[in-house]
Amino acid sequence: MKRFAFWAAGGIALILLFFLIVPSSQAQSEAEKKFMKEHEEEMATFMSKCSGCHSLQRVFAKKRSREEWTKILSNMAAMPHAMISKEELQKIQKWIDLMETSLMPGP
Repeated sequence: MKRFAFWAAGGIALILLFFLIVPSSQAQSEAEKKFMKEHEEEMATFMSKCSGCHSLQRVFAKKRSREEWTKILSNMAAMPHAMISKEELQKIQKWIDLMETSLMPGP
């Protein structure tokens, strides 16, 4: 009986920790929610076409100019497996532009 009480208390503690930690880490401000809703199409295109091979961290690890991004995206779109249309390429460029201007500068 003591063993059951110990495991039950541990389980409850883990559940409480989960609910205390997860919502705060996933919380978004109203401005962030609005931004994401307004640019949902660009983000979805970026995620479907780019995130299969690249993480967001890798993509935005280095600040690049628009010209550098244009060259990189042209090279990526030319890859045989990429299958990126011109319209999708424009959406991806727009999303990257938005992220480059929105992201805080790193250390």
